[in-house]
Amino acid sequence: MKKTSIDITTIGGRIKAKRIEAGLSQEKLAEMLMIKQNTLSNYENNSHDVPTDVLSGISRIFNTTPSYIIWGSCEEEDWTTEIRSLLRSIKNPKVRETAIKQLKALVEMDAALS
Repeated sequence: MKKTSIDITTIGGRIKAKRIEAGLSQEKLAEMLMIKQNTLSNYENNSHDVPTDVLSGISRIFNTTPSYIIWGSCEEEDWTTEIRSLLRSIKNPKVRETAIKQLKALVEMDAALS
């Protein structure tokens, strides 16, 4: 089986990489975005510019920032990816719920100190 690499230096490549990382087909993502599959294919192939409403939807679906999709870098991307990965690795729902509550408490503490 031939393994193909994805060029994540392009907007289309980053969209495709995020889609594959999420385990979504083009058809499924297109359905979620309420666009045609061939339109999504054109975005992934960098044949068409991605409208802002679609970019916003892609960012929401993949829980990333438009900055990451457009420019390929985002200061927050690394640590948010790490937090999501850590939370996903907690198998016990009660432990995961406790971890989320603790994160919320830290956010409140940070806001109070700011």
